[in-house]
Formats: sequence, C-alpha cells, structure tokens
Amino acid sequence: MDWLAVYNREMALLQKKMGKLGYIFSTVMFPLIYLFAFGLGIGSIVQVDGGYLAFLAKGMLSITVMMNAFQQTALSVSVGRFYFKTFQTLLLSPISSLQIIIGITFAGVTRGFIAGGLIYMVAMVFFDVPMISFAGIIGILLSAICFGLLGIAIGLWIKNPDALSSVINFIITPMTFFCGTFFPLTNLPAILQTIISVLPLTLANNLLRSSDFNMTVFVDILVLSIITVFLFVLSIYQLKNYHE
Repeated sequence: MDWLAVYNREMALLQKKMGKLGYIFSTVMFPLIYLFAFGLGIGSIVQVDGGYLAFLAKGMLSITVMMNAFQQTALSVSVGRFYFKTFQTLLLSPISSLQIIIGITFAGVTRGFIAGGLIYMVAMVFFDVPMISFAGIIGILLSAICFGLLGIAIGLWIKNPDALSSVINFIITPMTFFCGTFFPLTNLPAILQTIISVLPLTLANNLLRSSDFNMTVFVDILVLSIITVFLFVLSIYQLKNYHE
C-alpha cells in the first residue's frame, strides 16, 4: 500500500489547486465551450445514432478525461523534476518504482474523473444526455489509466518543460480532433480510419458509445488494455533507469 502515500501526496497538491477558482474554470471551460457551441450550433443538422448531443457529450467526456489524466500527470512529474526537485525526493523514499507508478497513475485517473464527471453532469442536466453504459465505464477507466501512464512516460522523457507543449501539439491535439470526438470517422479515407482506429482516444470513444457487449467491444477493450500494459511497463522501465 505504499502507492497510497504517493497518491495522497498528489491529491494534496490537487486540493490546493482546486481551492483556486481559476483552476476549476480553466479545467472545464474548454470542453463546455465545445459542448454548447457545437451542440447548440450544429446539433440539429448532424445525424448520428442516438442524437448528436449525446454523441458529442461522450466525446467531451473522453477528451476531458484524457487531457486531465495526461496533462496534469505529465506536469506533475516534469515540474517536480525541473523546478521543485520534489520528484527526486520521491525517488529517494523507501517506495518501489512500481508503487510510485501506481500512485501517480491513480492520481491522474482521479483528476480525469473529477473533470470528466463535471462535464458529463452538465450535459445530463442541460441536454438530457443519458447515462453511459457499462462498456463505457470500462472504456473511460482504461483510457484514464492509459493517459495517466502516458503522462508519466512523457514527463520522464522530456528534457525540459517546454517540450511538453510540443508533445501536446503533435500527439494530444490531433487525437482530440481526429478520434471521433466531434464527428463519426466514416467519411475519412480508409487508411486514415485504420490508423486512427487503434489510438486510445478512438477506442475510448467507441466504448463510451456502445450500448451493449459484442465482439467489437471486446476487441476495443483488448486493444486498449494492451496499450495500457505497454505504457505501464514503459513507465516502470523509465523510472528504474531515471537519472538527471
């Protein structure tokens, strides 16, 4: 249970941030703007199964979880490394690399779930969006873990804090717009659909919009689980070989 100490440390830092109005405002404002702008602006003309507002709300949930699980975790690791040197102190503690990874990852999951939950509650209240299915719950949990681990891997890999913005621009932002968040992927070129179909955010969106279990759902869960395990192993490897 050593990971719990690491988790509580991250949650203590989050609690201080959440006490500031600007943090909560900046966390939820981006997805809320898209939800209201796209939902009210083009919701009546885009035809998808279940209605466009429900389609968009689940997409907003997935990217909110992604951004908070990834970005806040990567910032916590990188800022702790470069500025406050608290990450090095954590490594000197009698806690194994495995426990450190688990603690930081679940902190990222918690951040993602808090922000994503706020967004989806707004969608349910204002747009009468239905609850997500059990497959969707599995998908959003796996994606939160996956992006939390990606945040650790990137936070340990970058050589300076400015490099994080490049990662966001070249990895996170393209996934935000091309992984089925705002529109179905059916009109994209076949080769692009194939590439995008195995990205974590696409898999999460597919699972969020699944109403029951079928072979496609099981395949999506399997692929997302494989990616998550790979990032878990990579993060442990990076941490064990970490040095400044």
